[in-house]
Amino acid sequence: MPRKKQKHANKSILENFTDEIMSEHRDIKFLMNPKGEISMSDAISQLIEPFKFDAPDYDSFSELVAIGCIAWNTSILPENKRNEVLGEMMNVLPGKMEDRLEILNLLGALMERKLKLFPNVSRMIVEHKVTDRGNDFHIAIASTMEKQETE
Repeated sequence: MPRKKQKHANKSILENFTDEIMSEHRDIKFLMNPKGEISMSDAISQLIEPFKFDAPDYDSFSELVAIGCIAWNTSILPENKRNEVLGEMMNVLPGKMEDRLEILNLLGALMERKLKLFPNVSRMIVEHKVTDRGNDFHIAIASTMEKQETE
């Protein structure tokens, strides 16, 4: 049975998240769901879709969203910088080498999906928040605006 959307609850979640972001990042221009722009929450949901079955509880789903956001931001860097960032991550990720390699493999898979699904979207994710609504999880994303081409 499909889950019912809770528009009123979503608006409250988004409004609270927007207030938090605006108070913490006063120097960043922020618009909530700007017209003509893809919803970054929807983009991250699409990005992590094939991996959601491995994240059935709040903690694992929240971690998956965080890794998805890291993969997104890393994928919009120049290629030589991406490799540098991934190399640095290998040194700072906690856990055994096997666990770190698994996370790096997931990052790589998510970066490939981002480049395939959203090749022209270069908005940087500034913050993310996952809320447990009881029957599902809500993802809220704050991002920079798309860079406008200058002539």
